[in-house]
Amino acid sequence: MTQKLMHKISASKKLFSPGAQKPIYLLNFVTNSCNAACDHCFYWEELNTKKNQELTVEEHSKVAQSLGSMFQITFTGGSPELRKDLPEIVYEYYRYCKPSNMTFCMLGYNTERIIEHVTKMLQKCSSQQITIGISLDGLGEEHDNYRKLKGLFERVVKTVNELHKLQNHYPNLRIAIGMVVHGLNIHKVENSALWVRNNLPVDILKPILVRGNPLNPETRNDECIGIYDKIVDRDRQWLMDKNAKKLNLIDKVIRAKENVQRDVIKKISSTNTSDITCSGGRETAVMYPSGNITGCEMRDDVFGNIREHEFNFNALWFSDKAHSFRKTVGQVRECEGCYHHCFISPAIFRTPSMWPRIAKSILALND
Repeated sequence: MTQKLMHKISASKKLFSPGAQKPIYLLNFVTNSCNAACDHCFYWEELNTKKNQELTVEEHSKVAQSLGSMFQITFTGGSPELRKDLPEIVYEYYRYCKPSNMTFCMLGYNTERIIEHVTKMLQKCSSQQITIGISLDGLGEEHDNYRKLKGLFERVVKTVNELHKLQNHYPNLRIAIGMVVHGLNIHKVENSALWVRNNLPVDILKPILVRGNPLNPETRNDECIGIYDKIVDRDRQWLMDKNAKKLNLIDKVIRAKENVQRDVIKKISSTNTSDITCSGGRETAVMYPSGNITGCEMRDDVFGNIREHEFNFNALWFSDKAHSFRKTVGQVRECEGCYHHCFISPAIFRTPSMWPRIAKSILALND
């Protein structure tokens, strides 16, 4: 039995075993540094602060060893490529966690740095599927204005095209566009999504409903829900197109999950009810650049700091604070009507009523 298969079995046991288990999904905020000042950003109060508190490569290695087998690690921030040592950090999680997929949420502005980092990561993590997600919320100067960074749109297009060139050499690289639907772009974002599908070589377009307490409150708008629905309904033909590119098993599972997840989000956003139990504090953990651990980005509950617990993840994840957090999932104000994509994803696999829908989607990709 290969080491990679052993990690998958170990992660599966954590996902499907009853009671509290160590997480199989980590939202890893590696830096607060960011070039932009997005109107819809929920994390704006932390941006470009506490640079001197960031975990080092060695400290990330200790976290990875303590976590063990994982299914998904998302590197975010800020914009993670602004850490010069990002490839070294990523290698430690590849080395000790062997996730099925690693995703990177990037601004796309620093094209040369991103290509350099991604090339190094693909070389050092030769068997790892890596998804580079680039943000794009509008076309031309519209996108620049939403994110308060001149020339950003042109940089995004360049970055995506350069990443596509890398795919010729690294078949385990995937490219995604994350498109936030918010109150400032609702009259144009449908056309922007269509433009992306017709003009950029991406594997997945990921529409995202604006969430949290954004920098500009006007970006929270009830009309966003209807526009989001229209985008995902139209995009389904691309998402479920089995002939677009040769899909491996991981691709099929990700697309099937995305297909089901979009319907779950539509229901939550329109009815404030959900068929699943949030994965926050259960399957999904959040780690901030300073090493603070919590179960959700949208809540202020912090279980503690990983440094102060000698990088023993269990000590935090099974602490009294963590147990109290899990008991209140779905019952506090921040949970009401929450459709946070990252916390829905693993919960779908943990919910038996979702399994037939996932299986149906996977079979549709095999027809």
